[in-house]
Amino acid sequence: MLALKKLLYAGFVSVLIAGPASACMSDQSDKEIAEGKLSIGAARDAAGRREKPYILTLPTPACLTASDPADSVKSTRKIHIFSSQGKVHSQIARLVGKSVLVRGRPFAAHTAHHHAPIVMDITEIDGH
Repeated sequence: MLALKKLLYAGFVSVLIAGPASACMSDQSDKEIAEGKLSIGAARDAAGRREKPYILTLPTPACLTASDPADSVKSTRKIHIFSSQGKVHSQIARLVGKSVLVRGRPFAAHTAHHHAPIVMDITEIDGH
């Protein structure tokens, strides 16, 4: 886990050093990195049913460059995270309330089940 943390941190720092023009995440990459505080949101879907999405609140705004320019996100401090991998999915709940680094594939919100402008299917998560 320590190696993962170092790798994620190094990748995150390199994104910051590269500057704002290249700091946007891409929906074409499954290795994007984000860091922030993890919480559980209170939301509703289109039918009004309650949902509890995992929300990553970033210390500074992030952006997303999408293959369809209409899906690009100019600036947000919220990312709705989830994982389609069972092992990673089970780790998320244990890290609520902590600062985390995540790696995965971001995309623009496009359904009533997406509760932030950027949604990210994460493949790795590390709390610190």
